[in-house]
Amino acid sequence: MAKNIFVLLLGNKEQGEVNEFQLLQEETALAEGRRTGLGVEVQFAPGFDQARALKKRLMEAPTKPLDAVVTEPASTAALDLILRDLKGKAGLILLNAWGPSVEEYSRLWGSEHPLGTVSTDHTKIGEIQGRQISAILADGGTALLVTGPGRSSAAQQRLAGTKATLKPQIKVLDTEAGQWTEADGAAAFNSWYGVFKARNETVHVIAAQNDELAMGARNAAQSVLSPAHKDMFLKARYLGVDASPRYGRRLVDSSSLAASITTPANTGTAIAHLLAFWRDHRPVPLRAFTEVTPYPAGSVKG
Repeated sequence: MAKNIFVLLLGNKEQGEVNEFQLLQEETALAEGRRTGLGVEVQFAPGFDQARALKKRLMEAPTKPLDAVVTEPASTAALDLILRDLKGKAGLILLNAWGPSVEEYSRLWGSEHPLGTVSTDHTKIGEIQGRQISAILADGGTALLVTGPGRSSAAQQRLAGTKATLKPQIKVLDTEAGQWTEADGAAAFNSWYGVFKARNETVHVIAAQNDELAMGARNAAQSVLSPAHKDMFLKARYLGVDASPRYGRRLVDSSSLAASITTPANTGTAIAHLLAFWRDHRPVPLRAFTEVTPYPAGSVKG
């Protein structure tokens, strides 16, 4: 099937500023392209450069035909620009994005080009992590939550889901990372610890919103200078999110992390919806979610 899909993902791969989940998104998209016979090209761009990268690719469309775009908007403003720029020109599957403008454009989009969204259920991720923490701290205790950037709706939804499912006897502390990388996890922990170290309190669990943040926080926590605090953090349990086969899952299997949450790549589902639209004339769902599950499965019991 001679169809071309442009997958635009967040991050700067050349400078190593891409987390494991985005790499999984790339890997899955390319594998689906090979499996289905669709032409799939993947490009990374930081949030501030996303619109320019998309416009540049659209300008190449006459010589390199473009049938659909799969992308994760960096912001609500970027979401609106992407919808505006692609209407009437190509299909669009938005990843982890939703807003009133999506519904508005869906009424005007027409049937020639597909339009839909595929999202990770971030609230459910938070709920699963809350159950994992509650299983570890069945008799109560203190958990430090290392969140993604506060401007991220994913981080907000995950935090809300976690707090909603934690047992009431668990005390919650939290610290915010600037981005989703291991270095950001370490920086978020160190910023929090700068205030915490003067307090006489025990932290039993450090739960981060992805596996890289969890490892960054773990490495920083286990490197503190205070012998008493270092011992406390060596005994603490660390939780993450994503459980990608080559990173997070291995960390759990080696006991570097106590548990994680499997979050499948959205790109695979997006390409499957595009294939069904072109081959079977099946409408793309306006809202679709990938299924998230605890890893290991028994980590939510207790």
